[in-house]
Amino acid sequence: MRDLGDETRRLGNIYRHLWLLRSLAFAAGLDLDAALAEGRLSPLEFSQMVTACGGGGCSKTCALWLTAQKNADQAAIPDFCASAEILRRLG
Repeated sequence: MRDLGDETRRLGNIYRHLWLLRSLAFAAGLDLDAALAEGRLSPLEFSQMVTACGGGGCSKTCALWLTAQKNADQAAIPDFCASAEILRRLG
C-alpha cells in the first residue's frame, strides 16, 4: 500500500504551489477563476496544474521570476513552468 504522507512531502506545501500558480497566471494577465467559471479550464485541469507545480521542482525559480515581474505590464509565460502549455492555451 502506498504511503500518501510520503507523496505529500515530495510535492511540498500545496498552498505554496497554489499561490505560485495563481501569481504566475496573474503576472501573465490570466484570470484562472474566470477561466474556471467560463469552462475554459476544468476543475480537474486546475488541480493537475497545482500538482504539476508541486512536482516540477521549480518553485524557487518561479518565486524569483515573480519577483522580477513586479514592474512588468504583462509577462510572457516562462518555459520552465510545468503548466506553461495550458496557461498559453488560456491566454
